[in-house]
Amino acid sequence: MATVDEVSLENVLRRCGDFGRFQLIHFCFLCLLNFSSGMTGFYYVFGLASPLFRCRLPSTEWPNDNEYKSTNSSYQNAIINLTTLASECLDINGSVCNDFVFDRSIYGKTFTEEAQFVCDNRLKKTWISTVYEIGT
Repeated sequence: MATVDEVSLENVLRRCGDFGRFQLIHFCFLCLLNFSSGMTGFYYVFGLASPLFRCRLPSTEWPNDNEYKSTNSSYQNAIINLTTLASECLDINGSVCNDFVFDRSIYGKTFTEEAQFVCDNRLKKTWISTVYEIGT
């Protein structure tokens, strides 16, 4: 009477073969796919980050307004006096801003700043991130 091989991992591996070069190559490619999708998640955190921002001062008030906060006290006073604290999207007159100054101390320059995805354009950033995540 023939003995029936017990179904176990060791017997299956013995019958199919060990972990060789072919399996190693395929394992590396599978890990590469997981690694690349993880990297896209990191890009979303830093690339589409929302830094602090405010309306750019009018060029008649301050010609080179390109810093979010300044060490120059008169410049900082102009920022406080000429911007409203109620909303980053409105200037002192209550009209909608078209140009912004971003805080680069945490993230540096981001895609949000480059494409002006603030105020009325915030929804575009959400759609881009949704499509981006669907693609990964």
